[in-house]
Amino acid sequence: MLLNVKMMGSVALPLALALPLPAPAEEAPTQVLVPAQRDAEWHSYRHAYKAARFFAPYLKTRPLIQAHMQIRPKDPELPMDGLQLQLAGETVSVAIPVDALGRATLPMLKQAYDEDAVLRLNRRKGHYQFSGRYSIREREDGVYSAASLRAACEQLLGAQRESGYRLRLIGKKCVGVKFVYALDGAPPDVVHRDAAGKLTPLLAERGYPFENPTMGNYQVAVYRFADWPEQGEFLTRSKPLAVGTVYE
Repeated sequence: MLLNVKMMGSVALPLALALPLPAPAEEAPTQVLVPAQRDAEWHSYRHAYKAARFFAPYLKTRPLIQAHMQIRPKDPELPMDGLQLQLAGETVSVAIPVDALGRATLPMLKQAYDEDAVLRLNRRKGHYQFSGRYSIREREDGVYSAASLRAACEQLLGAQRESGYRLRLIGKKCVGVKFVYALDGAPPDVVHRDAAGKLTPLLAERGYPFENPTMGNYQVAVYRFADWPEQGEFLTRSKPLAVGTVYE
């Protein structure tokens, strides 16, 4: 779920400022990335730092969910592969890993805050934006009990309501979760194991990874609570990119 506009300096992280353009560099046929570096998408580290601090309390009592800074395309057709994020200040230079869904964990560095550092993306301005994202924590062992997924969904919905999305979520209920996979990748291998050990595949469909269309389509294996017993567990034998929620 996309976080409230209070995050990341307004969770949608408006990019109202622009870096001044340096003097043109000499043309060099091998430097194909220079234009994007000169006119890169960027955001204030201070805004992102304050946003991360703002949302931290909503995670303290909700161990099954997480919050990330996220880079989102303004057009769902724009590529998400190859994104690189650099934290750059007077003395600070840190490469921040970005996952396949544009999520990144912000390092909390006082020095970068004091230097008013910037978060610079290796893309031209105007095509991507910084925001925030709640999601369910992925498990390293790939095993999710049905009970924990139901609890995680409620935790995520509660965090969204308390952190500023209450009006938009009036009347909404958490009815399921979805395991997210790349659209052009192998079919998801997710199965339900009941109390007797019987394995039943969870079918995949084309859909949005979260609750809105801003990220475009992915393969999603949807676990609707009403369609399955309350007991049992789901085995993600192929690792998902993320675990999202389904509200109705």
